[in-house]
Order: sequence, then C-alpha cells, then structure tokens
Amino acid sequence: MNWVVSCTACGSSYVYESGQGLPDICPACNEKRKKEVRKFLEKEQKRKEIISIHHSDFGDRKIVRTLGMVTHEHVFGVGLVQDLDMKRFNGGVSLSWAEKVKSGRELCIRTIEDEAIELGGNAVIGVEVNYQMLGTHNDMVMWLLSASGTAVVVD
Repeated sequence: MNWVVSCTACGSSYVYESGQGLPDICPACNEKRKKEVRKFLEKEQKRKEIISIHHSDFGDRKIVRTLGMVTHEHVFGVGLVQDLDMKRFNGGVSLSWAEKVKSGRELCIRTIEDEAIELGGNAVIGVEVNYQMLGTHNDMVMWLLSASGTAVVVD
C-alpha cells in the first residue's frame, strides 16, 4: 500500500510505500541530514586532532602553509550577588566565577580551532587569550574574553 506523507522538515508531500512505520521526513531531507551528520562527525574528528599552542615552534614538525588569523570574542556576565556564593570560596577564590571564566576561555579557543578547521588548517599558533572587565550593570560584572591566533597547516 502507498501512502502520501508530508515531510516535517520541508513540508513537501511524497509517496511512501508501505513498510515498517511512516518516516517523518522525505528522502531528500533524509540525505541532507545524513550529509550534515557526516560533516559533523568529520569536524569532531578534526577537532580532536587540532593543535593550539601559544608559540610557533613545533619541534620536529614543520609549518607547511599559513592560512590567516582566527579570532573570537565572547562577552559574558557574572552576577555580583547570586554568583558570589560565600560557601564556594576556596582560599579567596570564587569557584563559580572561576568556572565561568574557564568555560568562556574554552569557548574562545574551541571557536578559533573551528575557524582554523574551516580554513583547512590542523593547528593554531600564537594563541593569545585576553580578559577585560567592561564594567558593571545591575549587579552584574561584564567581561570580554577574546582569543586570537594564526591558522596553519603542519606536517
């Protein structure tokens, strides 16, 4: 038996021959989804292999090609009252603030690595991370984190 089904992704109608369960997307959208998943998995593999370093010396590896500058800026806020949990202080350091700064730094570095991958690189050299307090607003401290480096291909 044949069924006329509407695709939930693109809205088009298509004919589905009977089988087990009705699919919710058309064959074209299914192929597109498969390609997106493949691309995502390839990018994840490249992300595992990318190298990000502060200096430009790789020891026994050689820079084959320089691809250009990669940068990312991230603005985030830390609450003065709600995030300043006195119970979580450890030797004068607010762990909740430190966690937010660390996650912001990791986001910046991951983003420049992703940009390097998009350019065809497998490393980022000269990585520099900068922190700047922008000010306060409504009991919130606003921070700017930025990361920059040079995307390269190394052998």
